[in-house]
Amino acid sequence: MTPAGRPDRESALRLAQKTFNAQQRVEVNDLAAALGVNRVTIYRWLGDRDAILAEVVWRLGERTMLDAYASAAGSGGTRIANTMSAFVRQTLAHAGMRHFLTNETETALRVLTRGGHTFQPRLVALVEQLLTRERDAGALPAGDIDPHDLAYLCVRVGESFVYTDAITGEPPDPDRAERALRYLLR
Repeated sequence: MTPAGRPDRESALRLAQKTFNAQQRVEVNDLAAALGVNRVTIYRWLGDRDAILAEVVWRLGERTMLDAYASAAGSGGTRIANTMSAFVRQTLAHAGMRHFLTNETETALRVLTRGGHTFQPRLVALVEQLLTRERDAGALPAGDIDPHDLAYLCVRVGESFVYTDAITGEPPDPDRAERALRYLLR
């Protein structure tokens, strides 16, 4: 809410985040009604439902990734593998994410993996920043792969094990993600 107590873009996002975390479906009409504004205002502030969901999940994901990196052991590839492994585990443990992935699988895959929805490109950019930080500290060799491409691979490996039930029907397995990331980043 603004200082005058009127709803604004940020209060709409906070409400969407609270709804998502409570394992409830985020809907434009519900946000508008709860804030006392019309749907057009929500669309103007946040975009369509997919854009809202992408922003909600990005806020969760960014904080989760940064916290995982801050507490990850090791340096270089080991630290990035530990970071990504923690990110996968925390993503799978988050009740709102589990609910979203289970109950809105097609929407979740669209929002989380298609570049136009901004979640995945921002996640790749964040992982690239972390890889570059490790490389600049001398803990990760420059190698023959562009940091952006390596970041993309890391994100795709993590996604593969988070969304595996939707892709192959197998249950998500953070241990497999950890082994794959350690192998990739050794």
